[in-house]
Amino acid sequence: MFTKKCVLLLGLLLALTSVALAQGVEMRVFTVGTRTIHWFANTTGQTVTGLRIAFEEPVKITGKVEVFGGLQNVTGTNEGFEFLFVGKVAPGGFVELRWEPDVTEPVLVMWLSGDKPVGMPYFGTVSALVKVIADGLVRLRDADPKAFGTLLTEFFTVNTTLASSLGQLGLSPEILSAMLMVAPAEGVENLLLTLVSSFGLDTVEKFMGALDWSVIFGALGL
Repeated sequence: MFTKKCVLLLGLLLALTSVALAQGVEMRVFTVGTRTIHWFANTTGQTVTGLRIAFEEPVKITGKVEVFGGLQNVTGTNEGFEFLFVGKVAPGGFVELRWEPDVTEPVLVMWLSGDKPVGMPYFGTVSALVKVIADGLVRLRDADPKAFGTLLTEFFTVNTTLASSLGQLGLSPEILSAMLMVAPAEGVENLLLTLVSSFGLDTVEKFMGALDWSVIFGALGL
């Protein structure tokens, strides 16, 4: 047992060394005996107060260990598609999670400070990425509609070819902005997913490469 713990600790130190500059969520997967273990390191550079993790298929959380912190599952159940853990994890700390079926991969892993994202989350699917963006945009809009309008204008200014692409769908930056200014969170998400599908952005890599998202991600704290 002592030897196994030393091996795991050595692996942890190596993992944290290799992900020190990731500035968000860094994942590691290990097999110990018959168990698959997932590590989620806090590389945001600050103490986080929550961890959100989601799956496309339901799973059952079967184990949780933290180093340099502690989190509690406040979801109300250990089974489902999405879980929220609340507490604190220091910079360089990590959470070890086990779930069944262990072959199911997460589609979203995100550190939180309060209810806001901290650092760059891990996105496994475009739909998970779009949901985070949609929720964040609505939060920004509701907090300061004028600043939100300015943010959209800046986004279209940076992405000079977007107006032409929208024109092929019978839209314009002005029309899209007006829709984003009034749609509820679910409506914003559905609108963005429709646009993503129309442009053929079916992978996270294509989505990230199609436009300059730095303005939006910066405003969302990602």
